[in-house]
Amino acid sequence: MRIDEIDQEDADIDWFAIDGNGHILHVASGGGILPESVAASQEVLLELHQYFLTLPELEVAEIANGAEEASSYQSFARYARRGLFSFEKTRLHERADTRYHLVARPLRPLLVSELPAPLAELLSRTRLPGSVAEQTALDVATIA
Repeated sequence: MRIDEIDQEDADIDWFAIDGNGHILHVASGGGILPESVAASQEVLLELHQYFLTLPELEVAEIANGAEEASSYQSFARYARRGLFSFEKTRLHERADTRYHLVARPLRPLLVSELPAPLAELLSRTRLPGSVAEQTALDVATIA
C-alpha cells in the first residue's frame, strides 16, 4: 500500500537508500516528502526497517559534529552501529524542504552486496547518486 501525502507530512518515517558505491543510508523524514520509490510501498519499507533493526550492533558509531546535543541522536546511532549512514531532516515538518544532515556514520559501512538478494533488490529501488561516505548533508530531491 502506498504511503499517502498526509501520512508523509504527519509522521517521521524512517526510510532507506543506497549510494553509488553500495553504502546504505537511513533517513528520518521529519515530516518531509518521501521519494516516490519509498512512498510506493509501506510493506517494503516495513520489511527493510525490520531487517535493519534486527542486525547486531557491531561497533560504536561516529556522531557528527553537534549531534550529541540532539535529544534523539541515539536513535540515529543505532543505525550507524549496524553499518548505515544516518541522516535527519534539517528543517522538521517543512514538507517541501528536501535537505537533510548527517547525524551518525558507521565505522564499518554495511554494503548492499552484503544483504540477502531479495532485500538488496528492494533497497536498490532508492538510489542516491555519488558517494555518501564523506557527505555531511544531502538533498533527497537527487534520490531516484
